[in-house]
Amino acid sequence: MKLPKTSSLLLAFLTAPSFVWPQACPKVTLTPSTQQTMQSLVFSVNCLIDTSEQARSRSAENPRPGLLVEGISITGAQHTRPYPKIVFAVVAVPAGGTMKMSLATSDNPETKASSPASECKIRINPDNTIDAQCGTTSGTLFVVFHR
Repeated sequence: MKLPKTSSLLLAFLTAPSFVWPQACPKVTLTPSTQQTMQSLVFSVNCLIDTSEQARSRSAENPRPGLLVEGISITGAQHTRPYPKIVFAVVAVPAGGTMKMSLATSDNPETKASSPASECKIRINPDNTIDAQCGTTSGTLFVVFHR
């Protein structure tokens, strides 16, 4: 007797070895014995912890490259932490119902944004930190950097 194609695929899927697809952690079984239920619960929780730690360590070993953005409120003079590799920084200051913005890059490391109420200046330093200073009205610094 010859099986139809769909039955062959279904049979192959059901009988595939367990290493092809990861096994889920066992579910907690409720039993009349409190000790057995607690053992089942502990076993399941330990399995979930092991599985999540393995997944976390795999992602830490192979971090995906990408860009991150950090926003910092500027009041007065401030010096930021060092960033891995700054792509650019934007300073924004409120001006009426809008925002005045200015861009700083490694080619043009100093910039300022002005409004009638205040002026904000930023400078990207050679050590990948940023110096920022705003007048009476606070501004916002956006730092775009590589992970």
